[in-house]
Parts: sequence; C-alpha cells; structure tokens
Amino acid sequence: MSGDPATLRPTEALEQARAQWRALAPLIAGTPRVRLGVRTARGLLEYRTRDERPLSQALPSAPAAVRVYGPDGCCAALCLDLDASRGGPGAVQSDAQRLSAWLTRHGARHVTDVSPSGGVHIYVPIAGRIPYDTAREVVEALAASHPTLDAGPHRSLKTGCIRPPGSAHKAGGHQELTMPLGAAYDVLRRSNPPQVLTALRGDLKAAIAAWRTAQVAPQSAALEENPNRRLGQLSTRLRLLAETGLIDPSRYTSPSEARQAVIAGAVAAGWTLADVAARLADGRWPGLASLYARYSPTQRHRALARDWHGAQRFITTAREHPRPATGKSAVRISHTSAPKTHGGPPAASSAQSEHEHIRTWRTALRVVEQGRFPGRAGYLKRFVLRALGEAAHKSGSRYVAFGTRSLAVATGADHSTVAGVLRALAAEPGGWIDLVNPARGENADLYELTLPKDLAENAPDLRWDKGKAHALRPVFRTLGPVAALVFEAIENDRAHTVTSLVSATGIARSSVHLAVDTLAAHGLVERQDGRLVPLPHNLLRAAEQLGVLEDVVTQLRRYAQDRARWHAYLARHEPHQAPGDPAEDYWWPPEEDVGWTLLDSLAA
Repeated sequence: MSGDPATLRPTEALEQARAQWRALAPLIAGTPRVRLGVRTARGLLEYRTRDERPLSQALPSAPAAVRVYGPDGCCAALCLDLDASRGGPGAVQSDAQRLSAWLTRHGARHVTDVSPSGGVHIYVPIAGRIPYDTAREVVEALAASHPTLDAGPHRSLKTGCIRPPGSAHKAGGHQELTMPLGAAYDVLRRSNPPQVLTALRGDLKAAIAAWRTAQVAPQSAALEENPNRRLGQLSTRLRLLAETGLIDPSRYTSPSEARQAVIAGAVAAGWTLADVAARLADGRWPGLASLYARYSPTQRHRALARDWHGAQRFITTAREHPRPATGKSAVRISHTSAPKTHGGPPAASSAQSEHEHIRTWRTALRVVEQGRFPGRAGYLKRFVLRALGEAAHKSGSRYVAFGTRSLAVATGADHSTVAGVLRALAAEPGGWIDLVNPARGENADLYELTLPKDLAENAPDLRWDKGKAHALRPVFRTLGPVAALVFEAIENDRAHTVTSLVSATGIARSSVHLAVDTLAAHGLVERQDGRLVPLPHNLLRAAEQLGVLEDVVTQLRRYAQDRARWHAYLARHEPHQAPGDPAEDYWWPPEEDVGWTLLDSLAA
C-alpha cells in the first residue's frame, strides 16, 4: 500500500506523488493532454481549455487534471469523482464503499485514490475504450443514487477532466492512492473486458432509462436549429451534435441516424469528405467520433466514407426534387467577393494613397501604443483601433463606417463597451480617429483615421509593418490579448525569440513566456532552430477546438435580432431611412483561408 502522506517526509511524499503521476496519469487520460489549474480573480481554481498542455511524465507543480475523453469521443476508464463538498468526507466514504462493493460484485477491477480534502476518485478501466454516450449514461445513472458523485468529468467531450493520482491539490498535498502503486498499475494496464461494462449497464438499465427520458426536453432546447443558417455553414443543432455527441431522442431514433444527419448536413453545406475526416481525426468533432466508436479504428474511415456517399445520393435526390421555394436566398456569399463599402470619404482620393495612409497609421499606432494605451485597460482600445484599420483596408478608404456591433464582433467585446471606447478615442484632441458624421438611420458613425499631431511629421518615414491588418482573431477571445499581440509580432516577422518579443511588444517577460507556452500548446507556434515560427493555418482549427465559434455565432445572432428590431422601428417612424433587407449576410470561411478574421465576414 502507498505510504501515508502524514507519516512521510515532504521529499518522500513528493517523490511518491511523482511516481504515481508518471505511472498512472497516461493510463487514465483519454488523450495525452493535461490542464493546469489557475486561480481566478474570485479565488476559484479553474481548469480552462486555454491552459491545456501536452501530457508529460513530469509532475506539474500546480494542480493538474487530465482529459477524460480523446479525439475519438471515447474514454479509457469510467472516472467516478466523489466530491467532499457534496456532504463531507463521511458521505464520500459511504458512497465510495457502496460503489466499490457494487463494482466488485460485477467483477469490475478498479483503482481508488483520495484527496487531502476527503474526496475520492474511482477509476474503472475498460478494454477497447468506452464511447461517450455509454460512459456518460452509466455515470449519470450512478450519480442519481450516490449524492456525492459529480458526473461533471463525463458530461463534456471537450472539457471533461479529472486529477489523477499524484496530482497536486489546491489545499496542499497530493491526490494519494489507497492501494499499492504496483496493484493500481496492473489494474489500469490490464483493463476490464467489455463484458464487465455490459453487466454494469444491465444492472443500471432502469436508472439509465430514467436519465434518458429527463434529457429529452433540455436537449431539444439546446440543439434548436438556427433558422438563418447559410449554405456553407452547419446549423447550430448539427454542429453541437458533432461536438458534444448529445442526441435528442425526440429527433433521432438511433446514434446512426444522428450520425447520418451530421454527414448529410456537411454534404449539403458544400463540405468535402476530407473536411469531416480531419475534424474526426484532430478532435474538433469528438461527438461525431463517438458515434463511430462501434467500428474498429481501421474500419471507421470506411464507415465514414460509406455514410458520406449515402448522404451525397440523398442530397442529390433532394435537390432534384426541391421543396417549394420560400423566397429567401440560401446562396453563400463568397469570401472572394469584393467587400461592400460601409462608408466613403467625403472627397475622392486614389486607392493607393488611401492604403499608404492606412499603413502609415497602423505602423505609427503599433510603435507607440504600449506607452499610450498601457496595461490591461488599454488592450481593448488597441484592438478597436486595429479593427478600424482592418476595416479601412477592406473598404479601401481611411473613412470607416462600421457599426459598434460589427466592431464588437471583431474584438470579442460588447457593443456598449466598444461604443464607449470609440467616444473616448474620438474625444482626444489630435488623436487616432475623428468623428466625421454621426450615425443616422441605418448608417453607422463615420470615422476618419487620423495621425496624432506629435507623430504626423515623422510618421511618413516609418517602415511599414509587414503582413495584413487583423482585429482580434476568434481564437484569441479565449487565449487573450497578450497571446494575440505576441502572435502578431511573430507572424509579422518582428521577433522570433522571447527576448526579442519582450522588446518588440513591451510586455513583461513572464507574460511573454506564458503567452508563448500557450500558443505552442495550441499548435499556433513552434520552435525551429531556436526560433519561434508562426502556424497561422491552425488559427481556425484552434478556435473550433476551444469552442469559440459557437460564442461568435451567438453574438452574431443576437446582433442580427437587434438590427432587425431597429430596422423595423425605422420602417414605422422613418420610412425613408429603412433598408430593403434587414438581414445582414455573413459567410463561414474555408479552412485554408489563414487570414480570416471576423471583419471579413462583416465586410462581406
């Protein structure tokens, strides 16, 4: 049996924790990824997606939790988390004893550990891995009869995680095995046969059926289809199904039917088989991957191809015999189309001189922004100005008339906050923007990009920055503005080492180090011959993996509703100001478009 931490010297306890982590964490993890616990401003410990790292044998110094599920939508073990906050250590011990006896009665070998707070984890490994829907229904059924059991680790394919033996605890100490390390290693290395899982599910048949019935209503609401979806974009319902694996029994009678619905939706949206296969392979769609778990790994792609060809035949037939037209176009707006200009300059000027002015303005801003907009309070101003610079390039004019909601989507902020930032920037005498025309009807405020008076004389001598203008690209809504600025400096060839990044960005060295580690953990930079190299082609993939795009769609939908209400008001009170079509189209970018930002969609 493992030594009692209370009787071990600190160095011995640490070595014991390191041994347990090194031996068992890789066997419990559904995929070799670990999340480091970070304390929030409220003092809570959170295991955020942005703090995820590759799993290594080295024991993290901070509390760390391994991912329960893998990209295939399956887990290596049932992870039963008995939480002392749900009734105290005594209640945990009572539930743990009942669960252990129940598992033993069904021949399920298992591993247990205990935390310094009195919580208990029980791991039940199953050979061949366990599909998401199967694992979740077993844990949810057990939670119904064991009050201290938290089903959270099994509720999300993307965020479900658990601290394995050896992990540090937020209160001090480590997660400690209640059995010898050798015995625990043997259980996890020689997993229970699938028949054990079948027996457990059979005993829980009634509880599983009750849980499934209770899920119908909430799932139906959560997976409601977006009625405004465009060709090229999956509906919210299908995308959530592909990401989470949550099946609405009132809509689909079987996992295969739900699986086919996602595939048919992808075919109808103009995707390719390779697009879907890539999302199954890299973990963006673990929910759909879990629906293929019944096939062996070597047969899954063949099953996917079979479903794909069947969906193609179905969609072709449906298009040859379409339903009556509704009068609403579903044509996708191409990202190659020239953007519509939201506003034009009061006086005509050549396109070349306009772009020269914008590039000079952008470079001057980047050179002095750290000093003029310092710290966290200045980050939003910097990215609102970047959004205006990007919008100016897309419209070909220093005069920009993008509404606060469009800029809010481009910066990941609320439109009211953006409005306040614009007012503050425009109020600065001789600042970066001037308000030329205030908003009227459907037309947004018209701003001119201006150079501060103290920079105007020397700004034309600046060497322009390389690369395109970007606002806050979607992935950095989660990874944060510091990571965005560090990535920008690497991408635009201004710096390629931590030391040079500190100089180029003006950000503290510790923050730059953390940002580089975060970018590397999410595949956005890599080290080659001592240099940091950007990987912009992974930006959209990382955003999907972090679940950012759903937030973007929610914000777009909310603002589309606001815009429709405003246009309806104009139609009633100012008919001459009302537009002909209240809907603002936006497109979903192809994966190969590495330069995509949200302003592309808004400009289109």
